[in-house]
Amino acid sequence: MAEKGEYYLGQRTPGRVVAPFAGHRIYYKPSLGKIIFRAAGVMRRSPKVVEINKRFAAIKPASACKGLPWKEFVKCLRKQLKGKLK
Repeated sequence: MAEKGEYYLGQRTPGRVVAPFAGHRIYYKPSLGKIIFRAAGVMRRSPKVVEINKRFAAIKPASACKGLPWKEFVKCLRKQLKGKLK
């Protein structure tokens, strides 16, 4: 099992979509002609995604840019991550 805060393959992690009905988003899908219930969250299926997440966690770019106004914070993040996640 992975340590707290660490993502692993096949893990379901919380998404950022507002899901008002028991954790499910409800919408009409015209191509199927019916209403769809979609669970909130993201499945970590790709080993490549899991590897990138581990590298991102090791860099901790947000802590280096902490306390800056938003525009400077974004510039700082870009500077911190440039070339480190590829």
